[in-house]
Amino acid sequence: MGLTPGAAADARMNQRISFDLLFAAIFLAALHGFSAFKIVAILYANYCIGTKLPRQYVPAATWIFNVGTLFANEFSDGYSYANILGTFLPSTLSEKGQPAPNFGHTLDSYGGLIPRWEVLFNFTILRLISFNLDHYWSLNSRTGSSIEVLYPPTLSSI
Repeated sequence: MGLTPGAAADARMNQRISFDLLFAAIFLAALHGFSAFKIVAILYANYCIGTKLPRQYVPAATWIFNVGTLFANEFSDGYSYANILGTFLPSTLSEKGQPAPNFGHTLDSYGGLIPRWEVLFNFTILRLISFNLDHYWSLNSRTGSSIEVLYPPTLSSI
């Protein structure tokens, strides 16, 4: 196509990133339905803790947030949209004296192929902690190459 090798590599990388992003969104929607929004919100909050907080607070904030998320997931059974929206929207009573369904009930009705996302999300919490702490520790590294960190020179290689 007349591109330099570097430009062709960049084009392939951009194409791959676009595909990965689209596929991940479709995959999350199929697996978790509207709960994907809750998952993405937790992931984004964890990412912000790991990258935007002052460095000295990252380990403690990471552990507090993620362990708190584990307990919150367990106690709230995955954060029902009906309960969340019920706290913000005025509630009306149906003819039977029960709270009338709100838009949250509609969102809760499609939980995807894995409606209890919070059960398997426990494994993701471990990965979130690992990401933040790996990022935190990488800030200590003063070397220019990650290969040098993984494989320090030995006497035999000199």
